Amino acid sequence: MSVIVNGQALPLSEPETIASLLLILAPLPPFAVARNEEFVPRTAYAECRIYPGDRIDIVHPTVGG
Repeated sequence: MSVIVNGQALPLSEPETIASLLLILAPLPPFAVARNEEFVPRTAYAECRIYPGDRIDIVHPTVGG
């Protein structure tokens, strides 16, 4: 299975969740996650399934404007 993470194709073994993806990628906190342009609450990471072709964005807040 392949998903798009921050614009890059990433092959994954099935089944996957946001929680398992974050274990693999280990992004530095703080961060937020969106799947197919929808925010995923931290409490839903373990239940939020990833499907082939999903677009996952992991974003970090920035200071300034």
